[in-house]
Amino acid sequence: METDILILGAGLTGLNAAREIHETAPDLRVLVTDAGGGASSEIMGFSAPVNPPDSAEILCSDTLASGGGCSDPELVRILADRAVTEMRRLETMGIRFDRTPDGLYSMVNAVGTSFPRVVHSGTTTGKQAIALLNTEVLKTRIVRLALGTQGVAGAWTEHGEFIRARAVVLAGGGFAGLWKFSTWSKNLRGDPTVLALEAGAELRDLQFVQFEPTVTVHPSNLAGFPVITTVLHEGAKLLNRRGESLLKPGENVPRKRELAERILREIRAGNGWEHGGIRYDFSGVDETAFAAKYPEYHLKFKRISPVFNELWFEVKPGAHTTLGGIRIAPDCSTCVPGLFAAGEAAGGLHGRDRLGGNAGLEVFVFGRRAGESAARYAAAHGFNAPRNSFTHLREPEEFFRRTADLLDRRFDPLSTSTDFEAGLAEARRLPECAHKKLVCALFRMALEHSLPAE
Repeated sequence: METDILILGAGLTGLNAAREIHETAPDLRVLVTDAGGGASSEIMGFSAPVNPPDSAEILCSDTLASGGGCSDPELVRILADRAVTEMRRLETMGIRFDRTPDGLYSMVNAVGTSFPRVVHSGTTTGKQAIALLNTEVLKTRIVRLALGTQGVAGAWTEHGEFIRARAVVLAGGGFAGLWKFSTWSKNLRGDPTVLALEAGAELRDLQFVQFEPTVTVHPSNLAGFPVITTVLHEGAKLLNRRGESLLKPGENVPRKRELAERILREIRAGNGWEHGGIRYDFSGVDETAFAAKYPEYHLKFKRISPVFNELWFEVKPGAHTTLGGIRIAPDCSTCVPGLFAAGEAAGGLHGRDRLGGNAGLEVFVFGRRAGESAARYAAAHGFNAPRNSFTHLREPEEFFRRTADLLDRRFDPLSTSTDFEAGLAEARRLPECAHKKLVCALFRMALEHSLPAE
């Protein structure tokens, strides 16, 4: 099988890359592969500083502040400068963003932002965008990159089929699915990161993992369901088992990392409820206003509790987004010629903590950028003959069960150097397979950048 550009991942990052190539370099052949899973359909909206007095400069400042000084400023600037352009592009494609009666865009107030700036079309923006960008996808898992003398030469599928390519784009998401308690599919186990690592690409910031603070542990049939934190702006409360609020009266909702740490401290102090979580209470939320702003969530929640203001969940932090990954240049290239990465597979944009609304924006801005760069590379370079051979040792599910247990015990927002040191030692004892390298690198980077144990 042969193509000019191979894209791994059929979420919004990969679809935007494919769309950009089709529009700007229609003579180039593109093949998109996908093994299933992903988070794109869950994107409710994305950052767009379109309502005055908000601006790209303020979005840039908010993003850098959220990143705690660990974000790549150039990547942040590209993101902020392209935000409104991407919103307008989606409008021309047919997405109608919600507006207020006076004609302004209806914005969701995400945690950590100076202004409400998350544009949305109901709560299905991601699903609508996928439908508009949809393209033919080869359903297969890529397990090894082929390398030639001049860079990438293609890739092999899990069945040993070779796909020849001039350029490869890694857009298959992060690795939050390695944790036992996670918001995402177990398919998100870091395949792109592992492929890049084995090919010789550099990784960065693996130690930065965003834990969604409010993930359901009860009711059990909703375990792993993230309850949106924006409801805290609407009068919802987080209560310990003594009925005490975790947020002080008039306090701004903290960023997700701080909120996750606060919830974990309460739980570890013995203040959790029956099922080990903190109660997320909706009794103070105005149902009419909530239904107008979040109609799909309102319908979903009404099915859980017909009396809306009696609705509550038990929640605790769960692994949600990996903020580090493959090191990229501003054009999404890696240190391996012909290899590009974007979306959650790439690191450097978000730093220590991702600003609310930027996940949705990132897939459009850097998905397109990766497609543009890959097209330029493929047009200027021929095919390589692979120098390495196909090898694939299928990871047993027992490996992933052990990994999930290890990460749940040793890696969360309150973990210290002692946890990471013990985690690394245990990771080194895991069975030999490709993903072991990723798990060891995760603990090693966390240990290098951790604070001493208290």
